[in-house]
Amino acid sequence: MFTPTASPAQPLLPQALRLLCLALLVTAVFGALHYIMVAPSRHVPVLHPAGAFGFVLFALSVLLRGSKAWGLRLWTAVGGGVVLLAGLRLIDGLLPGGPYLSEAVPLWPGRSPGPADLSTTYAILTLHLCLALQPFHRGAAMAVLVAAWAGIWWSTMTDLFEATIWGRPVSAFSLSCMGLAGLAMTHILRAEWLLRPLFSRERHGSRMRILLVLALIGPWLVGIAALHAVPETVSARLLIAPLLGLFGLAQLALVLTVGALLERAARADARAELFDPVAGRASKFRPDRDLLDGKGPVGVILCAPRAGVNGADPEADERAMRSALQRTVRHVRAEDNIGRWRRHMLMVVAHVPSEADLARIGERLEQKLRPQPDLPVAAIGISMSAFDEPNLEAALQRAESALYVAERRGGGTLVRVSDLAETGQGAEARNSPRDMGGAARPP
Repeated sequence: MFTPTASPAQPLLPQALRLLCLALLVTAVFGALHYIMVAPSRHVPVLHPAGAFGFVLFALSVLLRGSKAWGLRLWTAVGGGVVLLAGLRLIDGLLPGGPYLSEAVPLWPGRSPGPADLSTTYAILTLHLCLALQPFHRGAAMAVLVAAWAGIWWSTMTDLFEATIWGRPVSAFSLSCMGLAGLAMTHILRAEWLLRPLFSRERHGSRMRILLVLALIGPWLVGIAALHAVPETVSARLLIAPLLGLFGLAQLALVLTVGALLERAARADARAELFDPVAGRASKFRPDRDLLDGKGPVGVILCAPRAGVNGADPEADERAMRSALQRTVRHVRAEDNIGRWRRHMLMVVAHVPSEADLARIGERLEQKLRPQPDLPVAAIGISMSAFDEPNLEAALQRAESALYVAERRGGGTLVRVSDLAETGQGAEARNSPRDMGGAARPP
């Protein structure tokens, strides 16, 4: 059994959400006044007072429900009543000649409500249901929100399409209320994985919002232009709207999928920055976990920016590592992965065909890490991964052995694992103790 989650202190609503709800209140009230004073005598599309009342209740529920358990239960019950009435009205509209169940409930005293706008009724039903489910099960609320936006988008684009081509009048109040209520509910569920990219403050967030708008309105603009350019297509107007809708739906699914992938990558960067605040967003690769991706041979470069003195001054080690990372990011290839291994070792994972190419990258790196052209300070060990190794853990161990030998030889030294195998120094390096910072212990 689901129970609402309540906190002892009522959190403040975001400013954007308050503005959306206030705009919805004003629009619904003016829509009801428009119905009372103007619309009945001119036979134009209107926002029925019953629909306006449903939107007003939605805005008040968002503004006043708070986070206390009694408030959640009260407004959830109100939303459930609205869902019931809206469901009865939908049954009346979708089953002509059937049992008019909602006639038993006087929705507007003194005036026959008449046929309600089905799209507005559908929006009220789904949005109130979504708001009622949100404190209990956010996943179910998200599914209902998707259904609500499908109806809102379809009815809005269809009405505007027909208004542009055939001059059919539309109700601006109904469309505005549906859009504002949908945006408010979307803002409430903005932390869900499907909506998170659209509210992201990263660079991909603004791009996703632009792509979303283009995916929503692009097909309809193309259809309008096609009808103006080729008037013969008017004869197929019954097929145009569904085809454009399916095309827009495919575009929308593609945009949301790309947004989810970009958000996943951005969150991985944030986790890497939290895991290693010195390496920051450059530390994207976890060689102890990530599998080799089949792009060819992979090599590992381990570098001690201050060979022989690591651990003597932790603050100086951090400054040296930060400087080394900044220089490395500027001078290595874009496809190489950069990060920090253990505490004081700079790591570069590169896709190269041979150890000789990896050594050339290591030599350039050693040159760039010199504080002065004639003052070598960095020690480097390199190793290639074997074809039968599932990840880079074994290659890292071999590179550490090579780095240990390079540190003993002094700054400016690059040692290959193949050289250790030829000279028999690999076993000595593997058996030598090292501290947690990756530096050799003094003899």
